[in-house]
Amino acid sequence: MSDGSSSVVRLSEYSRVLRRGARVIAGVAVIGAMVGTALVASQPRRYETVATVEVRPIVSRQDDPNLDLSRQVDPETEVAIARSLRVAERALALRAAATELGRTDLESVEVAELAATLVPAPEVARTDMAGLEVTVVDDSTILKFHATAADARGAQLLAQSSALAYLAFRQEEATAGAAESRARLEAREAELLTALAAIDNSATAADAQAPAAIDTVPVAALPYAAVAKRQELVAIGSTYANLAALAIDPGVVLTDAVLPTTTQGLPLYAGPVMGLMLGLIGALTAVFVLDRTDDRLRSGRVELSALGVPVLGNAPVAAKRGTLVDSGGVYPSSSPAGDAYRRLQGSLLFTLEHDSRSVVLVAGVTSAAAATTVAANVAVTAARSGRRTLVVGADLRRNGLAPRFGLSGGKGLSDVVVDGASLAESIRAVPGVDNLSVLGAGTRLDRPAAVLQSEALARLLAAVEADFDLVIVEAAPILEVADAVDVARLCHGSVVVVDAATETRAAIADSVDQLRSVGADVVGVVVADADR
Repeated sequence: MSDGSSSVVRLSEYSRVLRRGARVIAGVAVIGAMVGTALVASQPRRYETVATVEVRPIVSRQDDPNLDLSRQVDPETEVAIARSLRVAERALALRAAATELGRTDLESVEVAELAATLVPAPEVARTDMAGLEVTVVDDSTILKFHATAADARGAQLLAQSSALAYLAFRQEEATAGAAESRARLEAREAELLTALAAIDNSATAADAQAPAAIDTVPVAALPYAAVAKRQELVAIGSTYANLAALAIDPGVVLTDAVLPTTTQGLPLYAGPVMGLMLGLIGALTAVFVLDRTDDRLRSGRVELSALGVPVLGNAPVAAKRGTLVDSGGVYPSSSPAGDAYRRLQGSLLFTLEHDSRSVVLVAGVTSAAAATTVAANVAVTAARSGRRTLVVGADLRRNGLAPRFGLSGGKGLSDVVVDGASLAESIRAVPGVDNLSVLGAGTRLDRPAAVLQSEALARLLAAVEADFDLVIVEAAPILEVADAVDVARLCHGSVVVVDAATETRAAIADSVDQLRSVGADVVGVVVADADR
């Protein structure tokens, strides 16, 4: 087979799988769409906005009265400060004040004054900061205050108030540091003046009390300790001047948090679309995986031909009550089922007559009913075509063939072989169908091996072969018991009836191998389908 035809076969197999699993695929896809819609709809709608702050170096508190004005900003430290509880308390107070005053401008004087009087509980402040994330822009001193809230105004207030509270905290810390440094300078200055007064007992009272008089005393006239203290007082005066000129700059808000107009996350229509796609993918995967792991027949002709056995045709096997033959046959000649059996009978007879064979075994793999239906209908069709046809019931455990033709009681195969009953009398004509006769199974036997393996059975089949154009021997299922294998050795050919709805490829291959193991010629396979 060429590559192109192989591709066509594979595509046809895929299409058959899709047709078989169409309902499952559609159902899973609909369920997936519904689940996706429910999941997206259940997600809380969140608003997001961002405020950015440029952090600048500010004065820090030190034990040394000299202030370091060139301290560099540590971004990690500033992020920790921005996320601290003290900043959170200030941010919450700002928003509470703005809400109470009905103001939207968080930088207004009234809001700031009122916020200074509010002291929120630490637990409330921690909970309030849950929707805030503070990050650093790469290789910079810019902080991003990213706020998320259930309402747009809440997100904007959270980001903006946090940025302003952070700057206010830095401003307060720097101012407090400068004030503390000035207080230390003032205390040191008082200590120095007191010490100088104690050292210089000879100076006048005015000189001891006024710092300005000290400047007029010659340095050489003062003791060494007094000189050092006088120089320190001069340095303190210089530091006073620096503090007076100091400008504290904690940073600036570069971009204010805007009021978000749309929510973040997946839009509502994404739920059914994603659910539908995931459902389709899951359903398709499941259908193809199950199909590949399912050992049942998917394509009868393709898969059975791989066993080296031709497929004679498809045969309807509808379960019908009553006798098989009624008013000319269970399947009228003009019906699609009757036409299917005519084609099947033609294929079988062509194969048999080509080699002048007339005795054929018909047995199922695991189903007795399907094989009995096929054997009976092929016999009826052959008889209608003018061939003298005999159906032999070799399934001695069930004896279900004769009742299919409305024949009950009477002698049969087991009676002829075991008890020596008359063969001619045991063979009965089927009412309503010319050229058709039946040799039933006869007395039911639980252990028919002795009969089916006997020389008497071989002689019986040779005798009826001479009197009939076609002899169809119906036997028990091949894989159920060994009866069919015993009878197959005595027939010219064997036909395996496959129930496509229940039997697996492995079971079919096993049944064919068992027949071939005893030298039986498997002339073909019949696929038994439900009659539609």
